[in-house]
Amino acid sequence: MARPLRIEYPGALYHVISRGNNRAPVFRDDRDRKRYLEKLSLYCDGKEVHLLAYCLLTNHVHLLLETPKGNLSKMMQPFQTSYTVYFNKRHRRSGHVFEQRYKAFLVDKDPYLLEVTRYIHLNPVAAKIVERPGQYRWSSYRGYLNGKGMAGLKCEKVLEYFTGSRSRQLAGYREFVEARQVKGELERLPVIKQAFIGDEDFAEAARRKAENIPRGDEDGGYPLKLIAQAVCKASGLAQAEIQRPGRSGSVQQAREMLCYVARRRSDVGLRELTRFLGVKELSTASHGVRRAERRMSQEQDFRRKMERVLRFLRHSSMQA
Repeated sequence: MARPLRIEYPGALYHVISRGNNRAPVFRDDRDRKRYLEKLSLYCDGKEVHLLAYCLLTNHVHLLLETPKGNLSKMMQPFQTSYTVYFNKRHRRSGHVFEQRYKAFLVDKDPYLLEVTRYIHLNPVAAKIVERPGQYRWSSYRGYLNGKGMAGLKCEKVLEYFTGSRSRQLAGYREFVEARQVKGELERLPVIKQAFIGDEDFAEAARRKAENIPRGDEDGGYPLKLIAQAVCKASGLAQAEIQRPGRSGSVQQAREMLCYVARRRSDVGLRELTRFLGVKELSTASHGVRRAERRMSQEQDFRRKMERVLRFLRHSSMQA
């Protein structure tokens, strides 16, 4: 089955679901949960992404994120990598913490924003962890009710859907959420094409918005030739060396960096990439992406080289 479309544009709203690799826990205790929220606040602030709601469960997370700059992937990628580095170091482990690709449902804001926040806040009730959503410590619902949510939580963007004073808005939202404590609410929302919470008209309008956004302003839309130049500069290798499959560790690292940037930070096709690498199997490039992601979570030197690649690409785009 093809992967769901990942559409980004300024002002987009997403329900993000990020699961533990092989459904393993992403939090082992409250210290992990606190650190996750600290990093979430930090990266949302740094990337100017608005956090509207969250819920941390043992092996997965729900987030509702608004992206004024249309930069969901630019926030999620380094954020999850940073948490992975922390988690692996603390618990003396290695490998992925999260599944390689988080789910991001693009939400039609006016009809469904409130319903998605309700679904997120009712997750602990649906999972039979608590009887009422306000009893659960690790969701944004308490922050809504007592006004003491984590730094950066944008409750007002949800509460403004209710009229009156702040106390009346809170009462209206609480009634909205707690009047409907049932399981599987998201399944009854109009999720289409594995990517949209909305109808066909909304999906088509979202596609048109994304198509009209210029590519290559920051991370994304780079041509393969420019990516190769950046990898060569960061690795100190010639392009001919990178294009030949070899046993050298430095060559393998460079090829993995190229695969990662081409597939995660640009729109280079698999066939174009495999031809460049001199291999026949399309899966070779996909394996390279996964190995690069694993290295980024474990190897500081590899992360530094990747940062140099991305800096070179951003500088080149600004000079173009």
